[in-house]
Amino acid sequence: MRVVIEDHVMPVLMSAAIEAYDIVHKATERSKGKKKIETYGLLWGYVVPAKSEDGENKVIVTSATIETSAIRHENYVQPDIESIETKKALIQQYWPHLELVGTFHSHPYDSLDEVNDIRGWEASGEDGDLSYWTNFHENIAPEQPVLAHLILTVAQLQKMGWALPDSFQGRNYSGFRISAGTKKLWLNTYMSVCDLIEDEIEDTEEYQSYIYDGKIKLDSPALLRRILENS
Repeated sequence: MRVVIEDHVMPVLMSAAIEAYDIVHKATERSKGKKKIETYGLLWGYVVPAKSEDGENKVIVTSATIETSAIRHENYVQPDIESIETKKALIQQYWPHLELVGTFHSHPYDSLDEVNDIRGWEASGEDGDLSYWTNFHENIAPEQPVLAHLILTVAQLQKMGWALPDSFQGRNYSGFRISAGTKKLWLNTYMSVCDLIEDEIEDTEEYQSYIYDGKIKLDSPALLRRILENS
């Protein structure tokens, strides 16, 4: 499995995650605001199915949109399903070359130590990210064989930091670690798979989605080059 993130997608993802982290968000002018909250968005592009038994499925992310209607909190984000379905229908009608190919959300943490202590770049447990992604895939985009699910983790550094971008690999995820100014960022991706199950006896069809449990390759070469050239 491979996920390719095109260059012009990254400013949307990074700016949304850092804005939610740094800027106080208020429901009204007089209400008490919050910062270091999560944010959420949708990934658009196209899926290239494997051409052979030993080939790989590819998700190409060419654009992203941020869900401004999502309920955002320090420890969770809850998108509005009606908003997602509206955007999907709109884009399918007027931009048919784009498909819904995944989701994005951020994980904000106070410090580098906190991220490392609880492995904050990983998905939350079975009742969190993992179950949400499979339900999303099965109910919102069952026509896609695979979807990408990006997590952008943000932590504050004590001082301006710099380090060579490097990659990390888990059992069923793949990502990059990046130092950008006073922030440390982890860009991580998981993938979900949706299978069509046909019952010829009952003459029924249904979908079953699950988290991909294998090696994933995350590609964002332009991002890594920009970090190296401008830090």
